Amino acid sequence: MGIEITGVVLAGGQSSRMGRNKALLTVGREKVIDTIISAMSEVAQDILISANDLNAYRELGKKIIEDQFPGQGPLSGIHAALQAANTPWIMVAACDMPFVSSDLFRFLVKTVAEVQISDTGESNCQAMIPIGDGRVQPLLGAYHISSLPALEESLKSGKLRMTDWLAQLRVQYITEEVLLHETGMEASRAFFNMNNPEDYTLAVQRQAKEEGELS
Repeated sequence: MGIEITGVVLAGGQSSRMGRNKALLTVGREKVIDTIISAMSEVAQDILISANDLNAYRELGKKIIEDQFPGQGPLSGIHAALQAANTPWIMVAACDMPFVSSDLFRFLVKTVAEVQISDTGESNCQAMIPIGDGRVQPLLGAYHISSLPALEESLKSGKLRMTDWLAQLRVQYITEEVLLHETGMEASRAFFNMNNPEDYTLAVQRQAKEEGELS
């Protein structure tokens, strides 16, 4: 596809509202984190897991990276991933998104590959972010290494809102309409995330219904 990219699963949260590790919950035939890794692996050169519980994910056989700014949310996980990656771009997915697909990541990589480079060698885009359900979805997007200085400054100054960081970057947004046309996925499915037991129950029911319709 013309670019090299590292896949990153953001699994550094406490899962406090769920009451147990969201990444290791099973939806359909496999754990959510296995679904994400499998989908990313089709287009990424490498997969990293951003986590602060090293033992929880050791059996997955992927490199686990710890936050350098512990307790500061997903910004800290993206920061650690950008520092650890061996590629100029990373693509991230939160560990509680059970319905991500290889088509979704493939389209994200395709869109990043189409980014124009100026005569000075500078990319006109530092972040590729989808929009879903009328909201920016930064936990399922792609980030260029050049976004790292602004991210580190945000963390050092305690400005932890994703939108504040993105406001400092050259961001290209992917609309819901484009996403649906290119991947066939409704935003409500692509960006569905499990914050609590009710969300998990809904995900399991939705997956069971879809598997029943396919069988």
